[in-house]
Amino acid sequence: MDVTSFHKLRLAVQENATPADSALATHLRHALQAALTESRLFGEVELGHTDDPDQLVIGVCRCADGVLPWEAGMGVERLWQTVVGDAAWEAHTVSCTDSLMDFEGAVTVDDKGRYITVHVVAEPSEATKAVQAAQAAEAEREAELAAQAGADESAGAQSVSTLRS
Repeated sequence: MDVTSFHKLRLAVQENATPADSALATHLRHALQAALTESRLFGEVELGHTDDPDQLVIGVCRCADGVLPWEAGMGVERLWQTVVGDAAWEAHTVSCTDSLMDFEGAVTVDDKGRYITVHVVAEPSEATKAVQAAQAAEAEREAELAAQAGADESAGAQSVSTLRS
């Protein structure tokens, strides 16, 4: 689900229900933290609790070495489905770049419609960042060499055509 659609759904739930109490939020936080930690997708996992209705459970993670943010995002989606599998309603969105995984979820936790919202972000490990930087530098070098080779060929062709005239 895209971020805009998720925010519309979350807002509709928030306007028609109340946030779950801290005990329910704490239970979800612990279950999610255990799932994230045990997944081995992350080298560091830190979850907390806020009073912000848009992110009652928040988290900051660092991907494990060799795990890219998009891979972590796919894994978090599967873990989320497991953690909230018996919920009456849930919605979530995940977006990723080379440097960030951003997950937002919302779930109703009882027949009264009380909800919990979650926001977890993750960045690549330092080792993965170093590999990404080296790959980007290598790609840049290859592009410069290709451009130089093209310029050399153009220069050679011009001098050949000059000799022919």
